[in-house]
Amino acid sequence: MLDDIFVINPVAHAYNMAPENLVANKYAKPLYDQLQWLHYGWNPPGVGLTPAEQSHDWTVETMARTLFLESDVDLAAHHTLRLDSYFKDGLCRHEKTLEAVTRYPQRFFAYVGLDPTKGLDVCLREFDEQLADIPNPVGLKFYPAQVDPLRSWRMDDPALAFPLFERAREAGIKTIAIHKAAPLGPVPVDPFRVDDIEGAADAFPDMAFEIVHAGIAFATETAMAIGRYANVYANLEVTSSLLIKAPLHFERVLGEFLTWAGPEKIIFSDGSIVFHSQPIIEALFGLDRLNEFAIELTHEDKALILGGNYARIIGLDIAAAKAAIADDEFARERARTGRQEPYSNWRATLAANQPAGANA
Repeated sequence: MLDDIFVINPVAHAYNMAPENLVANKYAKPLYDQLQWLHYGWNPPGVGLTPAEQSHDWTVETMARTLFLESDVDLAAHHTLRLDSYFKDGLCRHEKTLEAVTRYPQRFFAYVGLDPTKGLDVCLREFDEQLADIPNPVGLKFYPAQVDPLRSWRMDDPALAFPLFERAREAGIKTIAIHKAAPLGPVPVDPFRVDDIEGAADAFPDMAFEIVHAGIAFATETAMAIGRYANVYANLEVTSSLLIKAPLHFERVLGEFLTWAGPEKIIFSDGSIVFHSQPIIEALFGLDRLNEFAIELTHEDKALILGGNYARIIGLDIAAAKAAIADDEFARERARTGRQEPYSNWRATLAANQPAGANA
């Protein structure tokens, strides 16, 4: 917790950044390099790991320790990623989401992942396969495009997208998260626009839709969408790291969102463990006024953005969630050690796995 605010990070993933996980095409390596550059260049100076240190299959345990021992994050959602045309296991495979919610059920929620470019029948089959392992996911994660060959789909497609949303609703899923605004390497930008969200939100008013990476591009269009549709939300994954890299730019994006929609429509996230949560949380908590917009950020506004809005979306009882983690393994270790240094658990994992004599 930060002060008295219960903090939820709705996008976390233990990437498989081992070089051998790359698919052999011209698009995969540029995205891989982009992810490494974001980690090293957009974390605070001296915090991030080198490209060589990042180039491993990150473990769920290391991710959990990074989140809950090194930051004030209380709960997180782990996403199964389906970047299958870039990474052999999609970058973050289903088995890792299963491990997160099985090993740490009091700390993690699950998002299942589908690739609609494979067709409706394949998606429905894969959805049921994931539900057999994880019967109570809270969310469904999508990407709008794939590569080699370039192909895309739309959220407002009644023949492809809507049956998937209907199946998700039947399964009790509360929220649909769609990667937008941040093109995945050297690919066309059109699929990453936000104009297809509105048709989906209109057709499924009882489901929440998260625009992930909201404001990295198309900030005004996103602000208007979250302001006009009660069930559309701005998810700040990656966008929140601008608090560290380009704080005035972040304030402009946040100011547009607050102007059009208010604090109830904004969800904190960072994309852990690409970005370290603690510096971003502290910067957001310390942001009191957006001068360009003459907007004051109250304590209550910050509590909504840092966890309250997401808890409302998924129907989480925060008091019960607090009780569930009050004396778990992370709470006990945190009581002994205090908050641990950023990425200290990742570096410890690397050191433990280093071959004997490597530094001789």
